[in-house]
Amino acid sequence: MIHMKSIRFSVLLTAVILILAQSAGAAEPRELTIDSFASLVKQYSKDLKLAQKDREEADAQKSEAISLALPHVSAQASYTRNLSDTYMYMDLSSLTGEDGIMKVDANRNNEYAAGVSLRQTLFSPTVFNAIEAAKQYRKMTDYIYDATYQQIMTLAKQAFSQTLLLEKVVEVAAMSEQNAYDNYIDTKNKFDNGLASEFELLQAESRYRERVPTTASAKRNLDLALIDLKNLAGIPVDTEIKLIGSLDTYPDMPTNVGLDIVLEQRPDYNALLWEERLRKTDVSAQRSAYFPSLSAVAGYGYAAQSNDFKLEEENNSWTVGLVLSVPIFQGGETRARVRQANVRLEKSRLELSRFRDDVEKQLQGVKLRLTEAHARIASAKASLETANKAFSIAEKTSKVGLTTQLELKDARVAKDQATVGYYSAVFEYLAAWYDWQRISGAMTESDS
Repeated sequence: MIHMKSIRFSVLLTAVILILAQSAGAAEPRELTIDSFASLVKQYSKDLKLAQKDREEADAQKSEAISLALPHVSAQASYTRNLSDTYMYMDLSSLTGEDGIMKVDANRNNEYAAGVSLRQTLFSPTVFNAIEAAKQYRKMTDYIYDATYQQIMTLAKQAFSQTLLLEKVVEVAAMSEQNAYDNYIDTKNKFDNGLASEFELLQAESRYRERVPTTASAKRNLDLALIDLKNLAGIPVDTEIKLIGSLDTYPDMPTNVGLDIVLEQRPDYNALLWEERLRKTDVSAQRSAYFPSLSAVAGYGYAAQSNDFKLEEENNSWTVGLVLSVPIFQGGETRARVRQANVRLEKSRLELSRFRDDVEKQLQGVKLRLTEAHARIASAKASLETANKAFSIAEKTSKVGLTTQLELKDARVAKDQATVGYYSAVFEYLAAWYDWQRISGAMTESDS
C-alpha cells in the first residue's frame, strides 16, 4: 500500500513539474506598437545603414579635401653601399698652371642621407573648389539619408497597418467559420429530430466546409505578413509577436499645402538642390585648371660618407622657396572637362524641373486617393451597419424556420464582406495618409 502511494505521489509530482516547466518555458509574445516597430526598423534597416555609410564616406571625402590645403611633411632616409669607386677628373692647369689631369676618388664605401621636406599650398583654385565640393556633397548625403529614412518609415507603417488588416480578415474568417459550424450542428440536431430536411443539412454542412480553407488561407497570409514585419524589425522569425493597434480610428483629412512649401520640406528635393550647387562647383573646379597655383616649400638635408661604418664627412643643408605652377597648354583637356561639367549642371537643372512636376502630380494623386478612401470608409461603414442588422434578423428568423439556409448564408456572406470591406477602406485611407505625410513633406522624426 505504501509502495502504491509512493508511485502515485511520484507520478503526481512528475506531472506538476512538467506543467510548471511548460509554463516557465512559454514566453509571452513580444508586443509591438506602430511606434516601437518603426523604431526597430530604423535600427535594423539595411537600406538605412547603407545610407549612413554614404554619409560616413562623405565625411572622409571632406577630410581628404581639407587635407589638400594643410601642410604636407615628408621624411626620407637612405644608405648606399658603393661596390665600385667613382672618380673626379680635374684639369691641373686651372690650379697649378701645368698641363695634366688629376684623378681623385669621389666616393666612399658607405653613404648616408636623410631629409625632411615641407610643402604648403598658398594659392590653388583646385584645392579651394575641392573643399567646397566636399562640404556640399556631405550636405547632399544628409538629405539623401533623410529621404531614404522617410521612404522606409512610410513602407514600415503601411506594412504594420496591412498586418492589422490581415488580423481582422483572419478574425472575420474564423468567426464566419465558427458561425457556419454552429449552424451546421444546430441544423444537424434539427435533422436528427425531424425538424429539418436533408437538403438543409447538406447546405449547412457545405457552408461550413467552404469556410475552412478560407480561414486557413487568411491565416497563411497573416503568418507571411508577420514574418515580413519581423525581418524589417530585426526580430527572430521564431519569436512570437503581438501587434498593439487598431483600424477603428484614423486621422482626419489633411489640409492642402502649397507646392513651394512642400518642396522646401522635401529632403529629396533639397538633395537635388545641393546636387545642382555641387555641379556648379564642379564647373568652377574644372575651370581652375586654367589658373596657376603657388606653394611654399622648405627642406632640410643631411649627408655623410665614410669607408667605415660611421658618420664622417658630414653635410647639412637648409632650403626654402616658392613653387609657381602655370598651365600653358594641355591639348584641350581642360576645355573638354569644363564642357562636360556644364552638361552635368544642365542635367541637374532639368532633374530639378522634372522633379517639381512629379511632386505636383504626386500631391494631386495622393489627394484623390485620400478623398476616395475617405468616401469609401463612410460608404463601407453604412454597408456594415446594414449587413449586421440583416444578418441578425436572418439568424433569429432562421431558428424559427422563417429564413432558409441559403438566405442565412447570403446574409452571413454579406456581413463578412462588409466587415472586411470596411477595414480595407480604413487601411487604404491610412496607406494614402502615410504617403501624403511623405509627399507633402509633413513627415518628421516624431511621426515615425
